[in-house]
Amino acid sequence: MTTTAYRWNQTDAATAYDAAAPHIHPHYHTVQAAVLKALPPGATQVVDLGGGSGRLAELVLAERPDTRLTVVDPSQAFLTLAEGRLARFGPRVRFVCLRAQDAWRDAVGTADAIVSTSALHHLEPAEKNSVFAECHAALQTGGVFVNGDEYRPPSDAAYRDELERWGEHMDSALAIGAIPPTFGPVLDRWRERNLDGFGGPRSSGDDCHETVEEQTARLYGAGFRAVETDWRESLWALLVARR
Repeated sequence: MTTTAYRWNQTDAATAYDAAAPHIHPHYHTVQAAVLKALPPGATQVVDLGGGSGRLAELVLAERPDTRLTVVDPSQAFLTLAEGRLARFGPRVRFVCLRAQDAWRDAVGTADAIVSTSALHHLEPAEKNSVFAECHAALQTGGVFVNGDEYRPPSDAAYRDELERWGEHMDSALAIGAIPPTFGPVLDRWRERNLDGFGGPRSSGDDCHETVEEQTARLYGAGFRAVETDWRESLWALLVARR
């Protein structure tokens, strides 16, 4: 998948998602607050992997004045939004237009912490393994990888129920105008892939959800010495992996 083919590499789509994101995800602000809380006090070199329009990066930079942060994302449209949002932080922030599964470590260097929210569930299993290994290699000894993301329950029935509830949440937000009308077709495609096509094959870019236990095993397999689930609710959880 090239960055030009990436569905969020369109200005209109990126702008609509940026406006809709806090209303799409029922626990959006809770997840971001949990990420901030999980960052060690001494983490001054931070990478936001799949950082999109810079909403999480803004919180990190505002709360931690000694921190320098690199936003890595494959969408130039998202990064343009992030550049505007984060302009006030000047040289403390930089931007790298690469996918999480690309060799971003060469452009970023070492880090004290790597954060990510609602991004890596779009990767196939082999891609997750590669990204987790890259995160482990990029971190200083004692560094942390903090991933607030979507995770499925082990039971297919429970998984389907959670997806249905999420779909209802998004439909309600769209109906009251909290989600822009321009985002409606995106939600239609989400329903087609995840509900109408429930149980069907998944490929990179789809919602390739795994259980917390599967993700934890992948992180240990990448070399992390400890993995903890700091928070969990419905389809969302925060995993903290320590190098």
